[in-house]
Amino acid sequence: MNGREHDPTAPDAMGRQPPTEGGQADGPALDTTPQDPHNGRVRRILPWVIAAGAVLVAAVTIGVLAVNESSEPAPVAQLTPQADPDQGAIPLDDETATNLGVTEADFVSYGSYGALQVWSATTPEAKRCLAMVAENRIIMVRCSAPSLDPVADLDFPPEMFPPAPSGEPTSQVRFVLRDELVEVYLAPNPEGGFY
Repeated sequence: MNGREHDPTAPDAMGRQPPTEGGQADGPALDTTPQDPHNGRVRRILPWVIAAGAVLVAAVTIGVLAVNESSEPAPVAQLTPQADPDQGAIPLDDETATNLGVTEADFVSYGSYGALQVWSATTPEAKRCLAMVAENRIIMVRCSAPSLDPVADLDFPPEMFPPAPSGEPTSQVRFVLRDELVEVYLAPNPEGGFY
């Protein structure tokens, strides 16, 4: 006896429902739907794909930085502050002294490059300045805000400067005051710009 003698739709003695038309009893059933076999494979491969993507991005970034760094112009000379007492003082005229608010004692010599003497000074407003001296007079002063590097570009006859590394005469020279160095760049570079 299973408890269904009088009512075929009643639960049996164990509390199970009778089979339905499809042949299964009501109640919790196991999910027998076949799963996609690719889901497990995707879960195993996904971390490797992400790691490979990260390595590729890092390699591209390093390559771009290396190319940018190698395309940066390199200075042909670096001038350092001179402590030579024989250097003398900068030939400061009254107009430059008044405009900048500096005295001769405020200037630091960086020696010479070719026929030019290179000097720097800091104004009372903390502006950093580059001063170029030729034939015992200041021919150019370039100042910049404290957060920027002063730049002085000159275009003089080539006999005033040493030749380019290629041996070619050069007439265009850029001086840049960076921290405690004055870097010297020449132009034109065969690829354009200063080098």
